[in-house]
Amino acid sequence: MEQYEVIFLDDDKITVLDRQMVNEGEKVEYKGKTPTKEPTNMMTYTFSGWIGEERMEAVTERLILIAKYSAETVVNSKDEAAMLDASLENAENTNLNATIEAGQKVTEQQKALEKDSRTAEQIVNEVLENGKTEVGIEVNKDNVER
Repeated sequence: MEQYEVIFLDDDKITVLDRQMVNEGEKVEYKGKTPTKEPTNMMTYTFSGWIGEERMEAVTERLILIAKYSAETVVNSKDEAAMLDASLENAENTNLNATIEAGQKVTEQQKALEKDSRTAEQIVNEVLENGKTEVGIEVNKDNVER
């Protein structure tokens, strides 16, 4: 009966957590300690399985399985909570400012159209007919760039 090597790696794809030889067609199970990952940047990690774990049921080739972790945000202090709140508030303000700017541009375009005394449909038709136009400038064949 043929045997295949099964290697369990941490998510760095370098650290070998377990190595086994498994008979063809047999199920493989991880025999080491539950993998762990150090917290980083207000994040903690929990082992959640193996990339490629669906092939563990019946081994038919050499396998390299890589640890998967789920990430969770952790706030340990009032300072970190304040930083997180400030970050969220900044994101909300950025979105609000972008919305206001977009609204101002639409308003400016509407005012330009009103000043021009042509409808948007007329301007579009002139663009289609002549190739180019600007709001606020009367279009005729002499001043149209081609």
